[in-house]
Amino acid sequence: MISVVDLPHPGKRGLLERLVFRGIVFNMSWEDPEMDRRALRVGPDDAVISISSAGCNPLNFLCQSPRRLISVDGNPAQNAIVELKLAGLRGLDHATFFDIFAARKPAVIAKVYRMRLRPQLSPGARAFWDRNLWMASRGLYDFGKMGMAARLVRFLLPRLGIQPARIEQFFELQSLEEQQEYYERYVAPRLWGPFVKWLCKSRWFMYLCGVHPRQFDLVDGRHDMYKYVKERIEYALTKVPIYDNYFLSVTVTGRFRGNRVPPYLLEENFETLRNNLGRVTVVNGWLGPYLDSQPRGSINKFNLLDIFDWMTPELFEATLRSVLRAAAPGARLIYRSGSYRLDPPPAILSQLEPHTELARELFAADRSATYGSFYVYSVKNGYVPPDPAPTTARDLATVHRP
Repeated sequence: MISVVDLPHPGKRGLLERLVFRGIVFNMSWEDPEMDRRALRVGPDDAVISISSAGCNPLNFLCQSPRRLISVDGNPAQNAIVELKLAGLRGLDHATFFDIFAARKPAVIAKVYRMRLRPQLSPGARAFWDRNLWMASRGLYDFGKMGMAARLVRFLLPRLGIQPARIEQFFELQSLEEQQEYYERYVAPRLWGPFVKWLCKSRWFMYLCGVHPRQFDLVDGRHDMYKYVKERIEYALTKVPIYDNYFLSVTVTGRFRGNRVPPYLLEENFETLRNNLGRVTVVNGWLGPYLDSQPRGSINKFNLLDIFDWMTPELFEATLRSVLRAAAPGARLIYRSGSYRLDPPPAILSQLEPHTELARELFAADRSATYGSFYVYSVKNGYVPPDPAPTTARDLATVHRP
């Protein structure tokens, strides 16, 4: 049985959040694992905590054999994906695992679910997949909010004059010079028109893409959402090698290409992952309350994705205080932002050592094109944060990433 912790259910979220961020939102994690690997440098003595998203991030860290791995998310549907993947690692051979989670022959899950996967799931995840196994059977990358957005993109591209054959050719290019020429000739003249501008400015389309309402306001208010999306996509298509960009391949073609997949799907990592399953804890709950329940200095590495984009400045600071309380001396944390700049609050920044050049170097090679900035910090030695106030967990619970 998978180790799962269920925290008390937090207070109510707003109606919009409950409508948009209910059920599966992310069918794939959109953080480049090579950036995370080089930034965090996970080793065998490390306790790692990561936001779950679709499970790719925590499982990619598990390939590096940390002492302990905690996968936390306030959205039970996201953790249901994590649990299903963990059950697959334990109960399947690599070929079957790959068929399902690389969506090559996903229908095979219907043959193995009840006997080999379902018994290993927690009651909540079991109930979720009993209702929704059809999504995994048809291929997870077509479902969830982001799956709907990707299908819309694949529907629209031919109607904008960008034909599937051209897209297939583009993903086989192996030089930036070829990419630049191809983009300028076949993509840019057709892609950046009034309709795409309207789509980028549409809150509901961006919500489908996993953009939180507060995050939309942050990015659009600072940078203009259309200009931001255009800059990020142009960067990914012309400045970063497209050949192994599985993020964009899944989005615009609906599939991975060969073995150009996240590390956790590679056969070479399968036995390592299986051997490390006993080190994993899945937490259904919000980050701050969970960290406040952990011993001081118990976590070495923090993968926080873009959760701070979803918070008020006060809650940004309070959450980082929870991080600092649980952090071991010298612990390292990474996070991302949709904005081009989102520094920690001054009171927190004084306790952190920035790794600015490393963050800049890694971000320059980011394949996902999702974020505007990337941050790497170490916790300074000697910092002893105060105990959390009794109401901190409840106050934070309504604003952490669902």
